[in-house]
Amino acid sequence: MDDKVAYEKVFRAYYRSMTAYAFRFLGNLSDSESVVQDVFLRLWQNRRDISINSSLFHYLFKSIKNQCVNILEHERIKTRYQDMVIQNEAERGDYGEFFPELDLMKRIESAIGALPPKRQEIFRMAREEGLKYREIALRLNLSVKTVETQMTLALKQLREVLKVFKHLVLFFMLGVKGN
Repeated sequence: MDDKVAYEKVFRAYYRSMTAYAFRFLGNLSDSESVVQDVFLRLWQNRRDISINSSLFHYLFKSIKNQCVNILEHERIKTRYQDMVIQNEAERGDYGEFFPELDLMKRIESAIGALPPKRQEIFRMAREEGLKYREIALRLNLSVKTVETQMTLALKQLREVLKVFKHLVLFFMLGVKGN
């Protein structure tokens, strides 16, 4: 009898009882069937290397038990981790890191406010009011070159202060949208 025929006979003989055994541990039919299929798959893949010292029956049920125990332990670890995350979040109360754009807006306003008064005025007129350099120069009785220089210095200072948000600025500039 070749390996495939023997394998099919063993599968048919033990599948139902092994699934019922796994169900006693896991309480879920789908998970139980998956465990049994995994055990049979490993049996087939390692058929040339497996050395069974007891009965095949005992080997299969011991494998099922070990697999179920591993799954249950993994689930316990996941549950403990989830509980820990929930507890940490309950204690945190600060969710600012999940809304970095809010912090970015505060930092931009703070950085603009830190500019020297005349540079800040020129910057706000250009960016917030949308005035051209020539219009700003006329209003403030300055040369266009002075306005250009002050804007260059303002942008350089703002870039330096806000460089930690470079990744976020790129994210928003690329037009990434949430659904």
